[in-house]
Amino acid sequence: MEDHKNSIYALKTATGQERNVARMLARKSKDSGIDVGAILVPESLKGYILVESSTKIDMQNPAFKIPHLRGIVESKSKTAGDANIVTFEEVKKFLNPEPIISSIQKGSIVELISGPFKGERAKVVRIDESREEVVLELIEAAVPIPVTVKADQIRIIQKEAN
Repeated sequence: MEDHKNSIYALKTATGQERNVARMLARKSKDSGIDVGAILVPESLKGYILVESSTKIDMQNPAFKIPHLRGIVESKSKTAGDANIVTFEEVKKFLNPEPIISSIQKGSIVELISGPFKGERAKVVRIDESREEVVLELIEAAVPIPVTVKADQIRIIQKEAN
C-alpha cells in the first residue's frame, strides 16, 4: 500500500450525518489499522468531512463501509500528486472560520436551526456583534414579536439585497 505523509482527504457524507460518520470512522480506523491523525467536521461545509491520514484512503477498504459515507472527493489541485489529496491551503479556511455574526446583515432572511423556533424563517432586525446576538422578527407570526438569539442558532437563507 502506498503511504503519504499526513495527507488530507475530503469525504462526501449524507447532509446532517457528518458527525455520525466522523465518529464511526474514528472507531473503525482504530480497529482496522488505518492511521487517521484528525477528522474535521466543518460547520460551514455541509455534507463533507476532512480526514488527515498517513495511509492512502481507499474506499474499497471494508473500514470505509460506513452508513451515510458516500465517497471521496477529488481535489481541484492536482499539484499534490494524488487527485484525491486536498491541500492544506484548501482546508485552512475551515480551521479558523470567520465568526458567523460578521456575515449577517440587517434585513437578511434567516432560518432558525435550534431552539423553540427551530425551522421558522425570520428577518434580521438588529445585530449585536459584541454579544454575538441577532434580533429577529418571525415572518410567519401574526403579530411581529422580536426574538433575540445567538448568531450560531441561525442559517442565512437570503442576504439583504443592496
